[in-house]
Amino acid sequence: MILIGINVGVFVLMSLAGGFAVTSVDPQVLLAFGAKQNTLIAQNHEYWRLITSIFIHIGIIHLFLNNYALWIIGQEIERIYGSARFVIIYLSTGVVGSLGSYYFNPEATSAGASGSIFGLFGVMAAFAFKYRKEIPEFLSRDIKRRIIPVIAINLIFGFSVKIVDNAAHIGGLLSGIALALAVPYMRPHERITPAIWRTLQVTCLALMLISFVDAFRSYSGPRLSMHNLTARTGSNVEAYFNNMRDASRSLSESFKIMVELPHAKDPSADVKRAADTIERGTGYLNSATRITSESEQYKARLLDLMNEQKDILAEYARTGSKAPGGFDNREGELLARYNQFLSDYGKWLPAFLKEHGYELSGGDRQP
Repeated sequence: MILIGINVGVFVLMSLAGGFAVTSVDPQVLLAFGAKQNTLIAQNHEYWRLITSIFIHIGIIHLFLNNYALWIIGQEIERIYGSARFVIIYLSTGVVGSLGSYYFNPEATSAGASGSIFGLFGVMAAFAFKYRKEIPEFLSRDIKRRIIPVIAINLIFGFSVKIVDNAAHIGGLLSGIALALAVPYMRPHERITPAIWRTLQVTCLALMLISFVDAFRSYSGPRLSMHNLTARTGSNVEAYFNNMRDASRSLSESFKIMVELPHAKDPSADVKRAADTIERGTGYLNSATRITSESEQYKARLLDLMNEQKDILAEYARTGSKAPGGFDNREGELLARYNQFLSDYGKWLPAFLKEHGYELSGGDRQP
């Protein structure tokens, strides 16, 4: 019940940031709250995303389905293994699911408790097999009859629907099976949970707390407001536009930082700030939804520019003002290419938006 409460609580906070939706959430909100995004984990060392992503859900249907599964299977696992081992199993399988997504689905911005849910299914299936001689035959048979088809159906569904992160599902499932084979269940005569499991439970809870604190300290998403609960949820076109805009602004900000570098009191700190800005922009860009082949081409062009700026910054950080190859020339050429991109993108964008039922307004140029 506490885990379900955390899932719901996080979703309420996301809704206050403009993340309330039936089947999708603004990628900016997902990233701000701690969704799994490889670039931010690997290059910004935001490893806490491997944990926070377990408690983030992409739309109310996603939240309902995962919480319903947790309510059904979670109660059974907690009765069999006890609350301490249940927490260990839930968090461990969720993290392994996140790692599975990280290594085998690197382009995805993913979130959800599905890895942990599949982990619980794996635990139940392995339990029925491992202890088939200790529990009544009808119970073992009933578990296998209920659990195995559910696992098979969900995996088949995952392979047939591209947006489903099956790498996380399989990672959670396999880790759940492994844990069930290694972790003993709570025997009927067991009155006191052994200290080892209590210690590991406290460790897991501490890691969860630290991860949420890190996510809070790193939050850079929309301001939380009751008004966002009734605001219109962005479509894929709006999400693409917003992420391209934010990525472009990040690259522009990095150029401004580098222009002022000769007058900076601490050049190394400014170079790092420019690099962090590029990483943030790359995260926005990786979340931009694919809509048409042309929209994907502009996304790829901007990504190439950002990667080149990243290389220039890395070279400057290594060698300072003595960077080989003409730092100023490279930066100047890149800026010229960026301005050409802005010109081409600005000419293409209005027709693209109009085709999908939008138009650019004045002011901040929101669709």
